Amino acid sequence: MTHLRKKTTHEQRGSMPFLFVGEALALDLTNTDILLRGKKKDLLATVQDTERWWREAGIHHPGRNNVTGEAEITQWNEVLLTHLKHLRGALRGLFTAMIERRPAESSDLEELNRVLSMGYQSLAPGAEGKLTATYRTTEPAYGAVLLPIALSALPILTQGESARLHRCANERCTGLFYDTTRSATRQWCSTVCMNRARSLHHYRQAKARKARPAALPHRAS
Repeated sequence: MTHLRKKTTHEQRGSMPFLFVGEALALDLTNTDILLRGKKKDLLATVQDTERWWREAGIHHPGRNNVTGEAEITQWNEVLLTHLKHLRGALRGLFTAMIERRPAESSDLEELNRVLSMGYQSLAPGAEGKLTATYRTTEPAYGAVLLPIALSALPILTQGESARLHRCANERCTGLFYDTTRSATRQWCSTVCMNRARSLHHYRQAKARKARPAALPHRAS
């Protein structure tokens, strides 16, 4: 299970670490809304949390910056935070529908399409005179953040194998991930969840054994 790895940085003392285990930027955004001791916790509670998450996401998803704008000045404010949360909710709905093999909700599609409409594809000069495809955003204040996330969801939703998109097998986790292993046998979002799920399984087995009534002694006839 070497594929299961915990990719986190913990830049601020006392802050919750972010997990980048979804194998796609869009999935890692959905995984900022978690269960902690059975209660929902939003890791993007403040604008500062959001800026820190985006900075860390750049380490794990360096290709996210293939989006340019006329005047890229990302405005880290409550408006961007609200947009991110709306996009996160729509993505979780779309990914969950794919996992459960049911039609997607139209409201989730509309939200994703709204973000996708913030950009358009164009050509830019590359190395050795080659042309490369890039995206330009028409919304410089927020598009450089929202558009790369939305674009990263497209290959999974349109070309991905539904059997490789999973919800973490730990019943106390809401994490989503795309299984890129050759064997396609990954079950947990991280080794932490794998160990917790196995510990819970062993605990329940031990408790069940203790609850079994003792066998009655055999009486000789």
